[in-house]
Amino acid sequence: MSENNEETTTIGARLKAARTAKGLTIDDLQQITKIQKRYLIAIEDEQFDKLPGDFYVRAFVKQYAETVDLDGNALLEEYRDQLPSVHTETIVENVDEVQPTRVASREQPASPASRVRNYLPTIIVTAIVVLILLFIWFMAVRTHAGSSSSTSADSSSVQVSSSKKQSSSSKASSSAKSSSKASSAKEQTIKANGSSDTAYTLTNGADKNKVVIKSTKAAWTSVTTNGNQTWQGTLKADGSHTLTLPSNATTVKFQFGNATATTVTINGKAFNFNPKNSTSQVRTITLTIK
Repeated sequence: MSENNEETTTIGARLKAARTAKGLTIDDLQQITKIQKRYLIAIEDEQFDKLPGDFYVRAFVKQYAETVDLDGNALLEEYRDQLPSVHTETIVENVDEVQPTRVASREQPASPASRVRNYLPTIIVTAIVVLILLFIWFMAVRTHAGSSSSTSADSSSVQVSSSKKQSSSSKASSSAKSSSKASSAKEQTIKANGSSDTAYTLTNGADKNKVVIKSTKAAWTSVTTNGNQTWQGTLKADGSHTLTLPSNATTVKFQFGNATATTVTINGKAFNFNPKNSTSQVRTITLTIK
């Protein structure tokens, strides 16, 4: 076998060939993976001593491989004699430790005071109904104990109380219907900005919009909110990641390393960020929240 053929079978040459085949430069790869350019060059040149440590070598090689559509685990196993010895099972689970990012804001459990506020309208209505029933019972007792004139007066009071109860119930029903109409009128929508297939606007979303990212194949994704990176990582095949955008989010940028294998839902509704069925895997989508 010639010297050239031996070179192309090394892990660095194989990764470089896969990157070139996808039409990616080192700068493109650095933007997608967030791995420093000098480390990517060191991997292709197989100068692993220039990386921060043994774990980083295998983690960076795995992320590089999956970004250029190679099987990261299979590649690590095939070239295990050329790489530092680290358990490969920990690489995907620790990839976010290798590439530090901002931690996505998470929903906090509702406090007792918040739960009380949520049930306050129900408590008030229940209390009113109980008081009315107690009043009716009290008046009924007085009716049996009093004279006929007293009975007539008590009956009148009961009728007035019943009328108040019906009026209160009618107002509550009307308020509930109005609230239901207002809620249905504010349905969440996501529309493209004009004819663009990379810029969209979200209206009538939640205070803190919940985003779920799923992938059918290994796919790297980055989410940046108001110019600050919220989350980035590489999902395994059939993997998913859930994050909650902060309440002050106005602009969200999604960067996809494998867009055709990635889906996104916002507040449980699908975000069709590829309506023109683009086959480009590396895509950047901007979402404006109003």
